[in-house]
Amino acid sequence: MPDPYFVLVSTAELADLASALDVIDGHAELNHRYRKLIADSRQVLAADEIRLTQARGLAKRLMVLVKAAGPGFRDGLPEVARTALDVGLAQADALVFRPEED
Repeated sequence: MPDPYFVLVSTAELADLASALDVIDGHAELNHRYRKLIADSRQVLAADEIRLTQARGLAKRLMVLVKAAGPGFRDGLPEVARTALDVGLAQADALVFRPEED
């Protein structure tokens, strides 16, 4: 496997991750530090391409944000938002825990 630091990923391929961040931003009650994580993530996603290591970092941020939103967060979402969150988390899971599939 090539060095992930030098592998570039199109941010268009990370649309599911971005959608999940939007769900969290729109529905979770988070403090300013977590809101800063969301803002920083959006800034990274504004580029056309990012390093694979950055994509994995965004995936980990998403996981942290979901945990910070609380244990009942997912259950309280409307169906469309819940689906977007689940798809984004699946992409995050693949980036973090199954890097050989990249």
